[in-house]
Amino acid sequence: MPETISFGRELKDYAFASKREFIQTSGDSYCSSSLAGNTRKYHGLLLCNGRVYLSSLDEFVNDRRISVARYTDGICDEGLRYLRVFNLYPPTFYYFLDDVVVRKTIYFDGTVRIVYDVWGEAELRIVPLVTDRSVHETRKNFDFIQEKTKDSVSVGALRLKSNAEFSANPDIYWNVFYERDFERGYECVENLYTPGFFAAKVRDSRIEIVAEVNCRSNRDYNLSVPKNTVECLELAADSFIVDNAIYAGYHWFTEAWGRDAFVSLPGLLLEGKRLEEARRVFRFFALHIKNGLIPNRLPDNYNSSDASLWFIYALRKYFEKTGDSGFLKEMKPYIEQIIINYPESEVAKLDKGLISVKACTTWMDTKFTPREGKPIEINALWINALRFAEVIGVECRDLLKNAERAFSKFWNNGGYLYDVVDPDDSSIRPNQIIAVALGVIEGEQAESVIDLIKRKLLTPYGPRSLSSDDRRYNGKYSGDESYHNGCVWPWLLGFYVEACLRAYGNKSKDYCRALLTPLLEHVKYAGLGTISEIFDGNAPHEPNGCISQAWSVAEVLRAYRLLWG
Repeated sequence: MPETISFGRELKDYAFASKREFIQTSGDSYCSSSLAGNTRKYHGLLLCNGRVYLSSLDEFVNDRRISVARYTDGICDEGLRYLRVFNLYPPTFYYFLDDVVVRKTIYFDGTVRIVYDVWGEAELRIVPLVTDRSVHETRKNFDFIQEKTKDSVSVGALRLKSNAEFSANPDIYWNVFYERDFERGYECVENLYTPGFFAAKVRDSRIEIVAEVNCRSNRDYNLSVPKNTVECLELAADSFIVDNAIYAGYHWFTEAWGRDAFVSLPGLLLEGKRLEEARRVFRFFALHIKNGLIPNRLPDNYNSSDASLWFIYALRKYFEKTGDSGFLKEMKPYIEQIIINYPESEVAKLDKGLISVKACTTWMDTKFTPREGKPIEINALWINALRFAEVIGVECRDLLKNAERAFSKFWNNGGYLYDVVDPDDSSIRPNQIIAVALGVIEGEQAESVIDLIKRKLLTPYGPRSLSSDDRRYNGKYSGDESYHNGCVWPWLLGFYVEACLRAYGNKSKDYCRALLTPLLEHVKYAGLGTISEIFDGNAPHEPNGCISQAWSVAEVLRAYRLLWG
């Protein structure tokens, strides 16, 4: 495997460069763009607490533009003509302009520092493009007050400083176009403000631009360079851990989600032996339990029928990994709360031994996949929770016996499990693999489910969310209608691998290792060094959704450890 993620000649192609995106995170802030400039309103060199401050820089060397941007009336991509090499760790761009070589490096730790190392004689002019808005919005008008001091200029909350000289020249860059937002059907045009420019004539020297706002930081500039793909993912895993929570994904799920946190925790924290951080996440969410429910989103969104069950699932994984009876004793009262109150909560009810849920409360949560009734993975997780509760001394023997007896209702004579019962839904979906991975079904039935998913759902990047034979199948991402009706979800591959190992043992390892290879290779093709949220169901399975999703990274890491140790 390569020692880093690098590109060369292919960068001259705008289509190639614009689909490769980097992201650096620190606490509640991040720095992100594509290799061909900002293609999303979520991009920017400095974003903090959900706001974009420094959008980008318009950069010139000897009056030749090396930056790239797109506007409503065209693409300014001449900078790609001079870009010869990109390295990811940290993001580093090499430009060659006749006898001048410029290396631009972006360092981020909550403050962004852009360093230009110049070999040869050159005049640099750097134009900062500023905004101050939510990441979910665009901006057209400005009323900034800017103030220049001896070594810096402030624009609203943003402070810019440099060892180059600043010249005030307030102006507007009009009609900046964000193509990826356009593709997603969102507002995609805005204007950007510039307070002026930094300029310097240099020879074999260095220019720095530093931008800062009042952001919390949780890392420093001196990150180690990953030596292989797995180390890339381990570094990506760190980006989701913010304070005592796990962020669901970048760019637009930058908040703590209960469901996502506990699906992700085993792969993000337990596999990396980050046990104290794991305990902090458990404690943080445990204190927010209400009526047996873990919040889906803080502070008061309790509309998830599975977050509480994933919480117990992750606790069981923690105990299996550590044998830490002391911490389990601390968590036992919370498990008891869930076992007692969850089945009579606002979103879930116990009915004839099984859990029946309110519509749109499972992980498939859009109006196009309501799944009202008794979903397969909810009830597999319920049985898993009851089994673990019994192990640690929570009395629930009758609940467990009733649930295990009633679970047979999910078996479909077609050789697989219903996705939902009462009312019955025979859609071929991947949720049934969770029941196999958890050991709720075994033997020939488990093998039959694995075989069906292999034939009907499996792609190089994980299982589709719906069989392509289904009339509702949509193999190209087009928003909520396709989200769970055809899109591929890589996080489910971890459970498919676990199911194969449970059903077939070590003889399935070579097969599963081959399955994991495309996702390990994917770290070079969208969100660099990380794994996307979803892929198209149809070949060539283009990545979509968030460029970096916690449970995608987590489950690939967990599957890797299951297969390679």
